[in-house]
Amino acid sequence: METINLIIHGFAGSTDEIVYLEQSLRERGLNTRTVTLAGHGNGKKVLRKSTYIDWISSVEEVVVELTKTYTHVNLIGFSMGGLISAYFSTLPGINKIVFINTPVYLWNFKVILYDIFHRDPEKIAYYKYSIFGVSIKSDIDFLKILKKCKPKFKDVQNDALIVQCKGDETSHYRSAAYIKETIGDNSELRYYDGGYHQVFKVAGLRDEVCGNIYEFLLKGETTC
Repeated sequence: METINLIIHGFAGSTDEIVYLEQSLRERGLNTRTVTLAGHGNGKKVLRKSTYIDWISSVEEVVVELTKTYTHVNLIGFSMGGLISAYFSTLPGINKIVFINTPVYLWNFKVILYDIFHRDPEKIAYYKYSIFGVSIKSDIDFLKILKKCKPKFKDVQNDALIVQCKGDETSHYRSAAYIKETIGDNSELRYYDGGYHQVFKVAGLRDEVCGNIYEFLLKGETTC
């Protein structure tokens, strides 16, 4: 049985967000691939020229290609990548799905205020980028993709792992409970104390998360 794990990054990000996970899974012997969403990875102006339809289409092209070659395609979606994973869950050949800090409810203001009050330079730089590094047009496109993909969670019949950091400032941890409740018994929810949205940049915690994802992907499989 040939299986490949497709890892999808988040809004206004790039494969840099998920490279640690990809390397971790590869080192454990899993077959992986990443995809760069249309318009992403080259700055605000380039992103602005793309639309949410382009972002979805760029994943669809890769998924269709992979399902022609592999028996099973597992989707691993970080942040907005999780929304897109839900959108394609019913395609033939799609097997397991991992949702990582996937937003349904946006912003945990308690965490944001804590970061600002304690003047965490890394987090403050992240907030500034979120405000000034992305155009309003792209923000609107994100809201459109959220609206389009949110109803798709009820269609997910795949075995699913939901990963959520309680300290996530961007995707409120209530999002994970919504996804779990909507998908139902074939899903597993794992909360992690602390952490933040970019979980694969959190030393220590990222290894635990990568290990849990690996165990989920391997469960019930006879080959990798």
